[in-house]
Amino acid sequence: MKKAFKQNWGIGCIGIGLILGYWLATDAFRVLDPFLFVGPSKVLPAFAKSAGKLFEGLLSSLKLLVPAYALAVVLGVSLGVVIGLVVPLRRNITPYITALSAVPVTLITPFAIHVFSTFYTASVFVIFLGAFWPILGTTIAGVVTIDKRYLDNAATLEIRGLEKMFRVVLPAAAPTIFAGCSIALKFSFILLTVAEMFGATSGMGYFVQYYSDFARFDMVIVGFIFMALILVGIMILFDLIKRRALAWTLNS
Repeated sequence: MKKAFKQNWGIGCIGIGLILGYWLATDAFRVLDPFLFVGPSKVLPAFAKSAGKLFEGLLSSLKLLVPAYALAVVLGVSLGVVIGLVVPLRRNITPYITALSAVPVTLITPFAIHVFSTFYTASVFVIFLGAFWPILGTTIAGVVTIDKRYLDNAATLEIRGLEKMFRVVLPAAAPTIFAGCSIALKFSFILLTVAEMFGATSGMGYFVQYYSDFARFDMVIVGFIFMALILVGIMILFDLIKRRALAWTLNS
């Protein structure tokens, strides 16, 4: 307990400072526009009042986020490893990956709605695509930048096929792959709001968008805070998994 407090007291102090600063700028001295920047005196009651809706929206959002992100990780890592290892394939396909990944995912939304049979499938596709490109790109980069000595040693020891993949290639590229997965996870939350703007009747992004349309900025701020807390919680869990998987590389 004492160790955890020593490691995280700085985080707590910064959080208290931010809350205090916001309170001073809103409820205390009204430096910020009270219509847009609703103070804690109104946000906290709104948070308590809407807690049921928020957690209902969380479950709805996870139904979109989990399958989309999981599919992006599986396909992004699998294809990235293959493209990274096969030089002719990488040389010929990399320009197309660069071109396609440059297209903003939000612009593809109308096409996704038209192509897919349901709004749910279209929403999952939008989130998947946004997460897929960073994972694919970082996986290719991770494989390409593996120290050649590792591959030479594997060849000397006659390590081939799947054994080479899981004992040499993936462990060596893992730090870069995890970095891409982390970026993709954060980006997925941004796209969640976009995906829930069409055809959704609940969800964290829908909650923010719905109350924003009615200029209920107290509820909008509640939605922002809730999404931020959920993302922080997920990232803490992600970092725990990463630390366990990359214990041999991290200096924490």
